[in-house]
Amino acid sequence: MCRRRVDAAAKPTSNPQSLIPNPSPMYLERLLQINMATLAALGALLLGMGQRSVGSPLLVMAAAATSVWLTDVTQRFSLGRWTSNVLMLLGAVYSLHDFFPLGNELQALGFARLLVCLQIILLFQRKNERTYWLLVMLSLLQVVVATLFSQGVMFGVLLAVYMLLGFSAMAILSLHRQWERHRPETEGLGGGGRGAGFVGQSGGGGQSAVGADLFGRLGKMGLYTLGLTLVLFFALPRFGQVAWHSAVVHPQPLVGFSDEVTLGELGRIIESREEVMRVRFFQGSDDVSRPLHGEVYLQGAVMMTYERGQWRVGQPSRGFGTEPLLRPRSLPLGGVVRQKISIEGMDRRELFFVAPYVALKDNPYITVDFARNRLLRTGYLRARQFKYTLGTTAIVSGVQKPLTPCLKNDSILAAKALPSGEGTWGLPDLRALADKWIAESGLPKKDRLGRARYLERKLAASGQFKYSLVGQQRDPELDPIEDFVAKHPRGHCEYFATALTLMLRSQGIPARLVSGFKCDQWDAVGEYYLVRQLHAHAWVEAYLRPSQLPPDLLHGVLYWPWLKNGGWLRLDPTPAGANEVHEDWLSPLRGGADWLESIWSNYVVELDCQRQRDAIYKPIAEAAKQAWRAVADPSRWRAIFNSVSVALYLDHLGREVRWVLLGLLGSLLAATLAGLGWMVWRLVRRLHAAWTGNNAARARRRVQIEFYRRFETLMARRGIVRAPGQTQREFAATAGAELAAIAGEKRLEPLPAVVVEAFYRIRFGRRPLDSSQTQAVEHALAELTTIRR
Repeated sequence: MCRRRVDAAAKPTSNPQSLIPNPSPMYLERLLQINMATLAALGALLLGMGQRSVGSPLLVMAAAATSVWLTDVTQRFSLGRWTSNVLMLLGAVYSLHDFFPLGNELQALGFARLLVCLQIILLFQRKNERTYWLLVMLSLLQVVVATLFSQGVMFGVLLAVYMLLGFSAMAILSLHRQWERHRPETEGLGGGGRGAGFVGQSGGGGQSAVGADLFGRLGKMGLYTLGLTLVLFFALPRFGQVAWHSAVVHPQPLVGFSDEVTLGELGRIIESREEVMRVRFFQGSDDVSRPLHGEVYLQGAVMMTYERGQWRVGQPSRGFGTEPLLRPRSLPLGGVVRQKISIEGMDRRELFFVAPYVALKDNPYITVDFARNRLLRTGYLRARQFKYTLGTTAIVSGVQKPLTPCLKNDSILAAKALPSGEGTWGLPDLRALADKWIAESGLPKKDRLGRARYLERKLAASGQFKYSLVGQQRDPELDPIEDFVAKHPRGHCEYFATALTLMLRSQGIPARLVSGFKCDQWDAVGEYYLVRQLHAHAWVEAYLRPSQLPPDLLHGVLYWPWLKNGGWLRLDPTPAGANEVHEDWLSPLRGGADWLESIWSNYVVELDCQRQRDAIYKPIAEAAKQAWRAVADPSRWRAIFNSVSVALYLDHLGREVRWVLLGLLGSLLAATLAGLGWMVWRLVRRLHAAWTGNNAARARRRVQIEFYRRFETLMARRGIVRAPGQTQREFAATAGAELAAIAGEKRLEPLPAVVVEAFYRIRFGRRPLDSSQTQAVEHALAELTTIRR
């Protein structure tokens, strides 16, 4: 845009706003449109992260990009008022069905869907100030709804970016409002107006004024705000529960675990790193969670009946069903370890635990399923994070014992059953291999423990069978486990566990298959075991009679019916290292991401009063106590005094003389350090000023701002003085009216506004005046000088 010149005789403009940095209207409008579209897309992305859905974010992103081009830039398509109202009504009706059912999960999801619909409709409307404010409000509501869902560290990072975008949107929207307010007056001036010198891109204004300088200040403001927020977040005391605990979690599918196992399905088992639960163990009254020695086995479901490649739950021999979790009449007298578990929202109801569990208190939200030896949470709670506490006697001296008691509802008869059928469906190859290995072992039939462990070792370490997550091509004419033993000896943990279970049964040893999780990933920051989807596992439990139980494996002897019912021995035939996470070049990055996720979860999302006291207040208090003890300890000062005296060869002098000399040296040293500090501070300030150019700019502003002092002096000579509570702009309006009345000339009224707007530009906008603007100001002051009362 070309700049119009003002000659020396030109009269000042009647539009004082024109002295504000005046960017191109089209540039400002386009900048605002892009900023609002980005803000809308980021708000939808934050909402989608909570819902674990990519549909809504992708839809809003596509709508934002399309609307900028079709509606804002080319103006080829836009929604009218009535069309928008009808679409909004339809969107509200579409979301209504999620509002009526009880439960805030569905209501939150319905409200989120409504926000997305309204936002997309507004993006395709012709934009005005009202539309922009509605887009900001809807985006902010999306972020508020997103906080109801479970969030990770990436949410926090994007939230900080959203804050900066919000600052930018508010600033540009404010500039756009000012431009809209004065646009008619500016457009009506024409080319020969006396204020033409202030129209257009004046010195240092234009796009640069709304560009690097503005965004630089917004960035600084955002960083300062973020820093202050972090200080207040960690410093302000918490008096109740967790401040930010998600009430709604979009349930995630549980990969790798099921209460029914089907072998022979093709496809690769996916090692998902999704978090399933966090497990903490507490000994007695100790409130510190400690890791165990070795891996942790968390039971989920027990399966008894196998037929043609599928495991199903076996019905118990007695008529047990389900009932709420109730505290028993008596608890073990000692040796109970508390297991506190926090499980994420899943698409299944199963709860996991170290077996055997002890109900420490009644919990109506947990159901005991005796048929499958499993615990279930109430149906409506499966979609949210759920916390529960159980006891166990299986952890002794930090080690999980592999023996669990046989309870009254356990079916020994069902644990002996072998598949029925003729030919290969009767598993002849599996039976033959088991007979061969037992014959090789030379162990007697009564040594059930020895035989079970020998078969376990042969499957896991003989080298005949390989672990693989890749689905193998199986012979459809064979039972999948028969194919695994005879033709394709590769498979995942369920194949190994199935083979061992059926081999044990073929030797007359009752056995059952257990599915759950096996984990050794200890999070030292949060002091818990982090169980992921990839930790899903299957193992075997073999029944031992009371006389066959190893004494060193027993636990809770006075509580469990070992001598009456016997117990189940855990066996894991899966080759060692099969469940280890394979390392690749991304492993360090994943490790860093896991560490950040742990820090975020423990010190942001779950920062309650206890954790704040232990992690923040307690270390600060201990450091302060140690510092005070060090300062107030007389012996420490005497030792320092004697050491310095010896170092300076003053130890031969008297005590009082040494104190005086050391006091003088200390004072001299302190003064020297203070002087050096002052000099360094001055040097740093000068270097910073030279680097940023602040000295020259400040000097120019001091010179240029003198014209306003001259203006107030001229007004004071005519009896017009600015009131203490009056702004410069208000004073200009008052002075202009009085001058016009004094001189009887209407043209004098806008002169004070010209001077004041130039002052605003320099003082608050920190922008210099160009030659034409300076001439206009000087001309206005000259006109004011010639006025006589």
